[in-house]
Amino acid sequence: MQHAKSLAGREADVIDAVVRWSEGFIEQPHEIFGGLPVCPFARAARLKQTIRFEVRRFCLDDTLEPNGELMTFVREFAQDAAAGHLETLFVIHPASRESLEGLLAFVARLNTRMAQSEMSGFQAFEAHPESRFRVGSLYTRRSPYPSFQVLSRALLKKASDSLLDSPYYSRFSSEMLRAVGMPRA
Repeated sequence: MQHAKSLAGREADVIDAVVRWSEGFIEQPHEIFGGLPVCPFARAARLKQTIRFEVRRFCLDDTLEPNGELMTFVREFAQDAAAGHLETLFVIHPASRESLEGLLAFVARLNTRMAQSEMSGFQAFEAHPESRFRVGSLYTRRSPYPSFQVLSRALLKKASDSLLDSPYYSRFSSEMLRAVGMPRA
């Protein structure tokens, strides 16, 4: 029983570290984004409790079989999101030493699998302590733990469209704009 309590405590510590990162960095205004937060929608989603945080030791070389454990888990989230119960699935690997390259390859495979299924309306993104994703000189995905997030493409489009008349995207390179799905037809 003590092991289960310590495991639950460890998972709570991992989630707390990610929430602190969100509150202290992701949700804070930054000049690169025209004085807006790195993610202008993160705080509202956190406060509305529409983010499902999950600590899971996912295998970076998982083949992501359609009926496998991880794809079933993502599919269940997609159903909850489609029903309007959740906005974001935030899956955190508790081992901070997992490789960035492995995580990037995993997320690419996950996006391919989702695109080939009933989850084609969803997009995954990675965050990692060594992430090289940046806007200007700001590394925006350097999280305390390797993780991936899954969100609805429709929600992402609606959110990004709401920022088009703001200075939010002014310092994004063409490559960064493509990485976040812009420009759109």
